[in-house]
Amino acid sequence: MNNHRQRQVTVSAGAVLLLALAWGISYAEEVSVAGVYSLIQVDGQELPATSWTERPDGERCKQLVVKGVLLLDSEGRSAAFLTEKVFCPSEAATARAGAEHSVIFAGSYTRTGNEITLRDAFGTDRAVLEGDVLAYETGGEEQPVVKFIFRKE
Repeated sequence: MNNHRQRQVTVSAGAVLLLALAWGISYAEEVSVAGVYSLIQVDGQELPATSWTERPDGERCKQLVVKGVLLLDSEGRSAAFLTEKVFCPSEAATARAGAEHSVIFAGSYTRTGNEITLRDAFGTDRAVLEGDVLAYETGGEEQPVVKFIFRKE
């Protein structure tokens, strides 16, 4: 009888310990995604990365992404900043050809686990955070899908 009681106490103590561990893990604070993320790759290419873009008039132009940064704050706001050069055949002889320019995409984000949903004036994109590397995909619906890889600073 004494062994039976001791076994019940051991099993009960083990169950309580497992429940406590599970509760602690489920309520552990998620690591903040807020921070500065530097662009390191575009579609598998190290920076500067070359791709093609199409203007509204249909002209295809070579695009060179020089640098980029993604900012995520602790309040759910985001801003992507890209510096690029665009070379279009129609501008080959002008002073504007290949001039460096920057664009900013301001928006917001939400997080579910390691998945991040980013929204801006151009639509909704998805990203996945693994450690300090953020894989961000944009495009689709008649636009080419572009994959950006960022590293948290």
